[in-house]
Amino acid sequence: MAEDILTMDDGSQWHQVTTSQVIVCAFCDNIVDTEEEAQSYANGGTCPSCSNSWTEKRSVTIGVAAPTPIAGQT
Repeated sequence: MAEDILTMDDGSQWHQVTTSQVIVCAFCDNIVDTEEEAQSYANGGTCPSCSNSWTEKRSVTIGVAAPTPIAGQT
């Protein structure tokens, strides 16, 4: 997988900031693929894996660019 590199006006290069979100069942850790799928279980729905009432937990991972450039002048 190719990395996204941002080139600034001064020629320095930086890694792109990345984020990812994971939605899982609070009872069995069944991972939900999309926000739409999570919403389909809400309002009285049940988890298709464990059949418990749908209760979700979410986690977000954020990757940020380092303050020193990959290449170029500082």
